[in-house]
Amino acid sequence: MRHGFCHRHGPAFGPCGCSLGKLSRLVEPSLLYLLAKGQAKHGYEMVAEANRLGLTDSEIDAAAVYRTLREMERAGLVRSSWQTGPIGPARRSYELTPEGRERLQDWTAVIGRLARHMAEFAAEAESFTAEAGAGNG
Repeated sequence: MRHGFCHRHGPAFGPCGCSLGKLSRLVEPSLLYLLAKGQAKHGYEMVAEANRLGLTDSEIDAAAVYRTLREMERAGLVRSSWQTGPIGPARRSYELTPEGRERLQDWTAVIGRLARHMAEFAAEAESFTAEAGAGNG
C-alpha cells in the first residue's frame, strides 16, 4: 500500500494523518515543502524557514528538524550529501526524492481536508458561542 493510506481508513478515504506521521507540529510537511520549493537545503536554514511558515503556533526546534530529516532520509523521502564551502565547516545538504514529492502531495491532501473540517468546526462552534452570549443579555 502506498504511503499515506492506512488500514483503518483505506485507500478510498485518501491520504490520512494516521499513516503519515506526527501532525502535531507539522515538521515533516514543512520540510518537504521547503525542499520542494528550493527555499532551504541545510538544516539550520530549514529551522528558520519552517518557523516562518506559521503552520503551528509552537516553535519548531532544531532537534525536531534534524530528527525528522534523519527519519525522512531513512524512509527515502530525502537524500543528503556533505557540501564544503570556501570557509566554515562542511554542511549537510538535503534534496527531495520522487518519494518525498509524493509524500508532500499526500500531506497537502491531508492538511487541505483538515483545514476544511477545522473551518467548518470553527464556524459552527462560533455560532453556538454567539447564541450563548445572546441568551445572557
